[in-house]
Amino acid sequence: MYRIIGLLLIVSLSIGQQKQLPQVKLKDMKNKTHSLDKIVDGKYSLINFWATYCVPCRKEMKHLNRINKTYADQNVQVVGISIDDSRTVGRVKSMVKSQKLKYTILLDTEQKLYKNFNTTAMPFSILVDPSGKILWEHTGYLPGDEAQMELEIKKALASQKKS
Repeated sequence: MYRIIGLLLIVSLSIGQQKQLPQVKLKDMKNKTHSLDKIVDGKYSLINFWATYCVPCRKEMKHLNRINKTYADQNVQVVGISIDDSRTVGRVKSMVKSQKLKYTILLDTEQKLYKNFNTTAMPFSILVDPSGKILWEHTGYLPGDEAQMELEIKKALASQKKS
């Protein structure tokens, strides 16, 4: 009897656990340190990992810019995190400028945060709720993927209105 209750308790706890965004500190392009949990606190955040040498990442950026602008008044933001290492991080600033990116850009030069997600593909995006709970993950970019991103954002916003 106690074994069954214990097993049910373990199963219910594992089902109830949601993945949370790890609490890390990352630098911006001006070398200022930011706590990621403070940046996402209170906002739905589409976090996009990218690198300057990633061609699909560059193709996705104009859509991320538009998503950031479109949903800004609905408590949604895009946060770009470059995973360029110490050899290529110098290219980030010019990439941000040439792509006219208007959203927050942070640097994960040692890929400490990126490695938490057990992926090697780029771009890699996650949608987190205002408390940092991960709602959705997506790897890669093909034209049209931005529609799925927007659908996930709309679903998150709709579920917020219900609660």
